[in-house]
Amino acid sequence: MTKEASVSTDAPNGGLIADAPAPKDAPLTEDAPTGAPQGGPLRAVVVILDGAAGDALEVYGGRTTLEAASTPHLDALAREGVVGLVRNVPSGMEPSSNVACTSIVGYDPADYPIGRGALELAALGVPLEDGQVALRVNLVNVTPAGVMHSYSTDNISSEDGHALGDELKAALDDDTFTLYKGTGFRLYLVVTGHPALMETTFSAAHDIADMPVAEHPPRGPEAQLVRDFEARAKEVLAASPVNRRRIAQGLLPATDVSVFWPGVRPQGMEDFSGRFGRQAALNSGVDLLNGIAQLAGIRRCHFAGVTDGPDNDYAAQGEGALAMLGENDVAFVHVESPDAEGHDGNVEGKRRAIEAIDREIVGRLRSWAAERPLRILALPDHPTPLATKRHTSDPVPFVMAGPGIAPNAAQRLTEAEARSSGLLVDPGHRLLSTLLVHTPLSSRACRGILGRASGRPQAEGPPDLPLDTACPRIPRRGPE
Repeated sequence: MTKEASVSTDAPNGGLIADAPAPKDAPLTEDAPTGAPQGGPLRAVVVILDGAAGDALEVYGGRTTLEAASTPHLDALAREGVVGLVRNVPSGMEPSSNVACTSIVGYDPADYPIGRGALELAALGVPLEDGQVALRVNLVNVTPAGVMHSYSTDNISSEDGHALGDELKAALDDDTFTLYKGTGFRLYLVVTGHPALMETTFSAAHDIADMPVAEHPPRGPEAQLVRDFEARAKEVLAASPVNRRRIAQGLLPATDVSVFWPGVRPQGMEDFSGRFGRQAALNSGVDLLNGIAQLAGIRRCHFAGVTDGPDNDYAAQGEGALAMLGENDVAFVHVESPDAEGHDGNVEGKRRAIEAIDREIVGRLRSWAAERPLRILALPDHPTPLATKRHTSDPVPFVMAGPGIAPNAAQRLTEAEARSSGLLVDPGHRLLSTLLVHTPLSSRACRGILGRASGRPQAEGPPDLPLDTACPRIPRRGPE
């Protein structure tokens, strides 16, 4: 049985060794050849394939979606670099993207218990005051029998989502409730004067897909307040002209709202450039990642065509990644579509999303890296198994490749390959420090970063680098 890797400072050449024997021809050593160009500054990019990990599927002959997908560029990175497991969701924390992605961006989510509603609202630049609680509100479709049919109203467009939000705001905003419009099916509710909402428990809409909604009500001191708000919103939506138009067009109407994920005013998230000595930029089609970026001082870049669903323009997002790398030390590229397809139970849709990320985003990054020094880290944030349509807190596979990173004999970025590597990064928020170290990857560079969660001291961050404040534009390119 393969064991988790641990760092040994007595290894030959300062190499990283596992309790189980590592391949002798593929250690992570300071003398490993990089095989990458040396001109220009070393950049780093993190590609987040949201929810791409999962369980074995009968339709794929016992393979997972990552295993079934055709991913030649991720496969090449696996052969050129290191594949392992990373635990992005600490024990006892909710397996949500706000927890997992906070880890990926290099922060311990236990140090920043903000609450997702407040975190996403930060992306809109809406400040919270003391005594206010921000909650996520989904526009959902519930069947006449009371079953959660769609947690996103079939991934409703932002245009229609905003129009419905305007109707709800006109009817429901008052001294207690204030609604804000987000992306697609996402709205946000700020409640004033009811801090006990933080002690109320909720079921996220996507966690009760195909289940009776009445069996998963809010519970706690302010549960009735929320139930009353949801009931009033249902009446507004039943009379909505936007919903009547959608029905006439053969589109799913938003019959209800689902309120969950409370959060309070964010407190003092450390600036990314001060923490890591790097200027970073981020692109995502969802408010959550933009909220993390806003609080961490990471530049938020918006590129036309980047969305939160299967209509995402992957090529535009790939071009955007190159533009961010042209003017920043670190680029974060978050792609929501595998997770959205996982929540919908769309097996082929999830596979197609992973393949599109590989083809249009990772492929462009590998071409860029052929001419410039670039480290690439690609990973899901959490699993979203298609059978359950819900997140889990299990470790996820990652691949890291680029100058200074020698291969560990992996062939693909899959759950099985990562498990067999014997390498686990736990806690996951330390993985980014490994990516950003400007020396070849070794136990001396990674001390306290790689290995079991055993109370090892954390490595100090790299020294500060000059910062560039410009946000990039995508250069015009011909057809590819």
